[in-house]
Amino acid sequence: MCKGCYRKTPLILMLVVLLLNLTLTPTQAEEEETVDLRGPRVNYLQLIIYPGYDQEYQAFKQGKIDVMDWPLSYESWQELQNNPDFVIEPLTMWDSYCLDLNCLNWPTSDYRFRKAVAYLVPYEKFYTDVLHAFAGELMDSMVWSEPEWSEWYNPEAPKYWYDPNLAVQILADAGYQDWDDDGLLEWKAPNGTIFDLPPLKYYAREDDPLREALGKLHAAELEAVGIPVALYVVDKEVCWQHAYCMPYDYHIYTEGLGPYNNLLFFYDYWHSQFADPNIDWAWNNVFFMNDTYDYWITRFKYAPDLETAKYAFKQALAVMMDQVPLIPVYHSAGVSAYRKYYGHHSGEEAYWDMPWKGFPNVKFAVVTAGVSDWWTFLNAHPDDVQRGGVLRFGMLSELDHVNPVTQYSTWDMFLASALYGTLILRDPFTGEHIPYFAKDWTIETWNNEGENATKITFHLFENLTWSDGTPLTSADVAFTMKYVYDAAGSTFYPYVEMIDGIDTDIPHIETPDSHTVTIYFSVQSIWFLEMVGFVPILPKHVWENIPPEQVEEQGEYVTTGNLTCSGPYVIAGHQPNEWWLLRANPYFFRYIQAEEVETPAQKPDITPYIVAAVIVVVVVAAAVVLVVRRRKSRAA
Repeated sequence: MCKGCYRKTPLILMLVVLLLNLTLTPTQAEEEETVDLRGPRVNYLQLIIYPGYDQEYQAFKQGKIDVMDWPLSYESWQELQNNPDFVIEPLTMWDSYCLDLNCLNWPTSDYRFRKAVAYLVPYEKFYTDVLHAFAGELMDSMVWSEPEWSEWYNPEAPKYWYDPNLAVQILADAGYQDWDDDGLLEWKAPNGTIFDLPPLKYYAREDDPLREALGKLHAAELEAVGIPVALYVVDKEVCWQHAYCMPYDYHIYTEGLGPYNNLLFFYDYWHSQFADPNIDWAWNNVFFMNDTYDYWITRFKYAPDLETAKYAFKQALAVMMDQVPLIPVYHSAGVSAYRKYYGHHSGEEAYWDMPWKGFPNVKFAVVTAGVSDWWTFLNAHPDDVQRGGVLRFGMLSELDHVNPVTQYSTWDMFLASALYGTLILRDPFTGEHIPYFAKDWTIETWNNEGENATKITFHLFENLTWSDGTPLTSADVAFTMKYVYDAAGSTFYPYVEMIDGIDTDIPHIETPDSHTVTIYFSVQSIWFLEMVGFVPILPKHVWENIPPEQVEEQGEYVTTGNLTCSGPYVIAGHQPNEWWLLRANPYFFRYIQAEEVETPAQKPDITPYIVAAVIVVVVVAAAVVLVVRRRKSRAA
């Protein structure tokens, strides 16, 4: 590890936060929205879990929740668009819904077969009959063609608009024909041997009406040309057991990715090094392994300047779309919504019918775009109350990973972002980097054995504190970078893998004082601020006692039922598959110290949930007694 001389470059960003004027404004002149960097503005945040969109939407209509985690469907929008009790906002979201094609399992292991499958997606029918030209925009590439992304979009990359005749021709040229006239395709190998095609194991998400419809439409097109299909329309957990866990026994899965504010996920998800079929939750779960793609996407990630990054990315995108390990279909559009007035919840009479404020329509998201992002968690409040009341937030799923190191799904990130902080954020309206735990930073280069490499110095706010009262310091930042590199199944491994010396006991990270940390990287890249800046900071005094190789089995929540946090909320309660209750964190460094509206009970009434749980226990117990008496086995 070289700690040789370094030289300063013009890439110096000194962003100073004025603590008494922490407000951001969108660039559009017509926009009146602002967000406050202080908060939270409610006493409690309750994340209420529903088994599907229909159940969550009904709860939203009935006032049981104030905002949904999901955009409104076309039908829901039609029902609510003229209802004065709801505020509806147009949605801009850079996510991607695509079809994963498993490159390990035959016949989707054959790129020619994958190309034919891609030409059988009925885009126009899906757009008009399912999306209603409202709930999503079609994608002809894995990069959005919107103006914000035009510099990264490659118009020369292959496209796969619906063409069943071309699909049949590609199949025939590759040896996939109905060789025995039974109405199904077989494959004739070069040596003349004929093999029956196995039914394609096609998993479509039952909990997402759009993905369910997409799977059904596509499966019908596959069957129409003689490709046998076993379509499984099942919930998320079942889909994930096949698409994300060993033995990865699927051919096609209706995938959802994002939203994203940059394109680094093209490296994290589809570089060959992340295609490991011997572990659960492989990032590269389509097992796309291509040396040319790896070369270009690595050059993109570690590009020293923007032009190099753009050129390398376009080459990588062309390779991906040619080999088609997944088929881009659409990204979210339409609207998101929230209730206009505070609901009539028992014990919260002081807030009844107050207008809700602080639901910014986010474009550059912490978790998800629209009015359902982390910024709402921080800003939402009843009328002119400085802080008070309960924000009830609907979610379509229980968390998959409570552990912040291995957070994976959108719902994992909702909790993690409420509990933990990162060094930087993005302005939700412009996308510019803004301070969070770091009040400013400087990007420079240093001499790493004769080659330019990046280093970043962060200066932390001095009033950062963990929820147990322990100061948050630069030592926590340095510890976190090493820990998320070493931890088994870490989501943030790709973010820190190029820190100089990260694979040694002492990475090249300096902490000259408790509020300054300098991170040295082994190469130069324009993306390193994006990477380390968004890693959730962990409390060293807690996590240093958790072996990285057992981060899931011995994680803090597993062993204590709680998490030591630094973000705007702390955990106040949890009923599995029912709700999470979070309380405003008084140790949050931007916590608003203000008088609250007097109310008999600030804590939400969770009695109905407890009563329901007790009823379930009683009924199950009674059933068990009957089963034992009759000596019959229980049918699941």
